[in-house]
This record gives sequence, structure tokens and C-alpha cells, in this order.
Amino acid sequence: MNRKAVLVITHGKFGIELLKSVEMIMGEQEDAKALGLQLGDKVDDLRNEVEKIILENEKEDKETIIFVDILGGSPSNIALYVLKKHNSVKLITGVNMPMLIEVFQSRDFVELDELLEKIINSSMEGINKFEFS
Repeated sequence: MNRKAVLVITHGKFGIELLKSVEMIMGEQEDAKALGLQLGDKVDDLRNEVEKIILENEKEDKETIIFVDILGGSPSNIALYVLKKHNSVKLITGVNMPMLIEVFQSRDFVELDELLEKIINSSMEGINKFEFS
């Protein structure tokens, strides 16, 4: 089973702070990085940084799961670009805290396809509606 690296790419510092929040709960995580597209940043610069991370992971026989905030934004377009070029990459949109907790709890014990399903299920289970009369 290949090691699975996590890369979070979002608008602004959302993903960076989300990863920090998860690490507050779970401790520092190996093979986990977060990048943010800041106002005024060049998309090509972020794409190059993402490509560099993917190539480093591939050299170490790691698969990379990329999490992005929203489909259709620049971070997801970058992720789709590298997804097309690299078989070692998988992409999940709509990143949230339950997703990241699940990936860090399960990535060493579950094959990639099963892990992706667990991540999506955890994400949906983390969304609830409460009403009080």
C-alpha cells in the first residue's frame, strides 16, 4: 500500500487554517500541506508549486489526495490540471474538517479507492440540521 500525501488548496488562507485546526485536534500530520491562492497571486505560480509537490511525492512513491474548497475556482482548476497529468493524484472538492480528520485517521490502513469513499461519507455525516421548538 502506497503512502498517501494530503494537499489542501483553497482560496485565501482557508485551507491553511483548516489544516492547522485539524492538527490542533490530531497533532502534526506527516505528508500534509496546504496552499492558498491569495489576492494578487498568479495562478501559474500556484500551479507550479502544486506540480512541484506532486513530483516530489511521486519520487517517494506517494499518492496525493488533493482537497479543494469549491469546484470551478482557480484552486480546483489547478487540481484538475495536475489530475489529468498524474495518475498518482486524486481530487475531492468541498473540503471540510470531517474530511481531513477521516483521511488522517484512515490513510495508513485503507486502500485509496476505499479511503476516498470513507472521506466523502465522513464529510456528509458531518453535516446536520438541528431545530428546536
